[in-house]
Amino acid sequence: MQPAKHEHWSSGFTFLLAAVGSAVGLGNIWRFPYVVAENGGGAFVLIYLAIVFVFGIPLLMSELMIGRSSQKPPLSAIQTFGRGSRAKKLWNALGWSYLLVPLGILTFYSVVAGWTLDYAFGMSIGTFNNLEDGASASMFQDLLQSPIKLVFWMTLSIGITVGIVARGLKSGLEQTVKILMPALFVILIILVLYASITGDFAKSFAFMFEPDFSKITPELVLMAAGQAFFSLSLGSGAIMVYGSYLTRDISIPKMAVGVALADSGVALLAGFAIFPIVFAFGVDHSAGPGLVFVTLPIVFNDMGGIGQIFGVLFFLLLAFAAVTSTISLLEPMVAQLSEEGTFKRARAAIYSGAVLWVVGVFVALSNNILSDVHPLGFLPLFEGKTIEGVIEFLSANVFMLLNGLLVSVFVGWSIKRTVTLEEMGLGDSVLFKIWFMLVRFVVPLGVGFIFYDVVL
Repeated sequence: MQPAKHEHWSSGFTFLLAAVGSAVGLGNIWRFPYVVAENGGGAFVLIYLAIVFVFGIPLLMSELMIGRSSQKPPLSAIQTFGRGSRAKKLWNALGWSYLLVPLGILTFYSVVAGWTLDYAFGMSIGTFNNLEDGASASMFQDLLQSPIKLVFWMTLSIGITVGIVARGLKSGLEQTVKILMPALFVILIILVLYASITGDFAKSFAFMFEPDFSKITPELVLMAAGQAFFSLSLGSGAIMVYGSYLTRDISIPKMAVGVALADSGVALLAGFAIFPIVFAFGVDHSAGPGLVFVTLPIVFNDMGGIGQIFGVLFFLLLAFAAVTSTISLLEPMVAQLSEEGTFKRARAAIYSGAVLWVVGVFVALSNNILSDVHPLGFLPLFEGKTIEGVIEFLSANVFMLLNGLLVSVFVGWSIKRTVTLEEMGLGDSVLFKIWFMLVRFVVPLGVGFIFYDVVL
């Protein structure tokens, strides 16, 4: 079978929508608020933003550079650059990690995407109308305790993802992000405006931007780094494979800064859409992964008749924003299988989706039937973590960080400097030298310190 033709984005703006969409929806609107709430508010936000700009942007540029220069999916791209290196086996392992880690992330991502579909459907039939005190939290727990519901909605989310990726870059990925991302931004801004008027905005601002430095611990730094990588899709293969579709006339530094600014902005907006309501209604702000699903139904219920319409739109758009994340995570595997001539794209998408579904079932059931199964419970770091908890922690807080550490060493010490000079388009300027110094020294040492202090 002949390898599939390598496509390219129609424009830099389309790439920007796709790259931001890789995180927005789940990485920001779902995960960011509850991780902030669980880790001390302002102290976490401060560390998170610092990591985004000191680590995140240099790594975004690095992954985009590898993808565009090679014009290949992550595994093949890293193997191509690593060929002839003394550390060839290490770089080969890194390539495989960039191929497999996104599938690990997808196993719990798809379950959460299923939650959004369930809530969109529930909103449309009036399930959340006239909520009584505590009803929102109990309804979310009812969903988690239903194996049939969780597997059904997860299956639907995987089916949507496979269907889009199977259609290719132009007909599938581009068309999805062009329509859905602008719509989600509009809905999110409206929700922020509503929350600022009806909720406790002042308390939310203080919670997010007045850091209590006594709460900064190695564990908090690890969580902030994990959230930054998770939010920017670093170390997951998504940015690298999207970078391989960039044309030579698009500036990598500009795209990297644009992604970081847009992504961080949406994360903060998500906080301002949720925390004012949390504090105004006295909802437990440390409600964990279900924070969005517990608080937002209260908002929509309080809005009256228009709340149901707004709720349907929000959860539907959140669901499709989740899909813009899942398609970016499935793309590395599908691109690898199709572009290397193993399968045609449609078949590669179906086979990858089938593997994802099998593992995803175990993740979904870890919320109920398998909730007492703690596969790595004998290790202190994983004590009490379910199958889903283990996969999420290893994917978002360990392997994404590890991939980022190794790819910075790869770019800074293994790839020829002439290649990076040509791809960055900055010349031998001060900006290039700052980026090169960060990639060579600051990122490896910083991420390495986090691993040493917490994981190891």
